[in-house]
Amino acid sequence: MNLHTRYFDFRFLLAFCFSLFLFACCDCDCEQGPIGPEGPEGKKGDMGNSPTFIVPDDEEDIQTAIDMLPADGGSVFVRAGTYSLDEGIHIDRSNISLSGEMGTLLRLAAGVNQPVILIGSDEENPSVPIENISVKVLEIDGNMSAQDSEIDPNRPWIRNNGIDVRAVTDLHISEMDIHHARSGGVVVSWHSKIIYINKSSFHHNYFDGIALYASEDIIVSDFFCNYNNAAGLSLDNDLKQVQFSNGTIRNNGDVGVFARHSKDLKFQNLIISDNQSHGCFLSHTSLGTGTGVQSLIFSSCSFTRNMGYGFRLTSPKFESNKISIAGSVFSSNSLGSISLGPDSELYQIGNVFQ
Repeated sequence: MNLHTRYFDFRFLLAFCFSLFLFACCDCDCEQGPIGPEGPEGKKGDMGNSPTFIVPDDEEDIQTAIDMLPADGGSVFVRAGTYSLDEGIHIDRSNISLSGEMGTLLRLAAGVNQPVILIGSDEENPSVPIENISVKVLEIDGNMSAQDSEIDPNRPWIRNNGIDVRAVTDLHISEMDIHHARSGGVVVSWHSKIIYINKSSFHHNYFDGIALYASEDIIVSDFFCNYNNAAGLSLDNDLKQVQFSNGTIRNNGDVGVFARHSKDLKFQNLIISDNQSHGCFLSHTSLGTGTGVQSLIFSSCSFTRNMGYGFRLTSPKFESNKISIAGSVFSSNSLGSISLGPDSELYQIGNVFQ
């Protein structure tokens, strides 16, 4: 038998085996799951085998759909459209996913004076943390001009943010567009941890774009914080272990980045430009309180055309220390590139000044 004949026989054997395989598959009694918005599993979403309710197919109201999920959680999928909210959405238990079809807009109605989405307890001092929450692919309009107050009149400890996060572990916020909130865009507080924020924009909010307080283990990536009235980023109140990467912080009404009482923060590949005060401002509450910043690293960032200094550090080294800037660019900041207070300490390597 020559080589050509052996090759032909081998191909024939493969074709025969493949035909048997197809016949066996077609003859099986397996049932195919229905097709649904979250993929071929139909009524399954981010929460594994838990059910998915579709708005408005299954329930007209988003909050009703969340409340109707079983005790062990599930998913709510919102079809594209504009939804006017007469009250804010509240996710107050674990294992909940809220997601939208592209083109889904949640707009707070006039005079509601609540967060558009509140995740976690609404107690003044949260006593029961929740975990495993996902919010994605939604546009949030806080309808700032139609609200009366920054605070909820019935819960004055609640600020009317686009998303307000309180005592939550393992939270994913992705592909969100949050704007015109009466307070901040997204605010994370009350010892929340393991938070992922990515592929999202925070703009035209009354105060800060992103505010992180008293929380830890947070990753923020691929984001925009532009045109907020206060800071692009506000970081404070014993914040720790946070990484920011691939972001744009531009045209904010105050500083681009404000940090105080924080440690172990990393900033990589950020554009910090055209802010109305300093590009970055690091400070403390008062001397001797231990409320400065420690172990901050800025790498591959650009500080350009800010109306104050590109980078301003006011704390002495016993309050704020281990702060480094490496491989970054400073250009055309109104007051200069870097300003240090008396006895402040800053490590630099490989920076470019234009």
